[in-house]
Amino acid sequence: MILLLFGFSAEGQVICYGKNIKQVALTFDDGPSPAYTRRILSTLKKFNIRATFFVVGKKAADFSDLLRQIADAGYEIGNHTYYHSPVTWLNPRKMLSELADTNRVIGNITGREVTLFRPPNGRLSRARLKTLENAGYRVVLWSVNADDFYHSDSGMRSPDSIASRVLSRIRGGDVILLHDSEETIAALPKMIQALIKRGFRFCTVSQLGAKL
Repeated sequence: MILLLFGFSAEGQVICYGKNIKQVALTFDDGPSPAYTRRILSTLKKFNIRATFFVVGKKAADFSDLLRQIADAGYEIGNHTYYHSPVTWLNPRKMLSELADTNRVIGNITGREVTLFRPPNGRLSRARLKTLENAGYRVVLWSVNADDFYHSDSGMRSPDSIASRVLSRIRGGDVILLHDSEETIAALPKMIQALIKRGFRFCTVSQLGAKL
């Protein structure tokens, strides 16, 4: 099954977009992180909203208490490879091995079985997609990119820029890509409050996918 996945660009990148419903899904990649995860969880709890975390297996193993906090708070958890490895760099066997290692870590710590997968950088060939489908994974990308990560040429966006970028692009059914960072944490309250004011509700990607 492919979740929220609708086609390929000419370069082979998967394109993801939502539909016109009054729900959006916040997703957080690259954690858990001792510098950021607890603060993200605190903000989400303050506004009583749901979200999905795509975790890196090595970090989950190193910071198991943080992964347990994500799970105990009721948030959805997805697989983001073990070493944040671009799957286009891996042969199919190595790709599935990394995903299995990450699922094992998540299962041992939280007791959950994970089928959601987001490829680092969002790049995925048709052949890799078929391999993932056959292995039972549901691939999740995004439709709104907050661009909240460091660029070697331009640096990092400010919190206001991150929030404005998301709010100017949002529509019903969107999956919002966010990362662990100081700027993202600062942008979150403004972003969430504005979306609530516009009448949006927050859900996990699985809940959103069930509506499409």
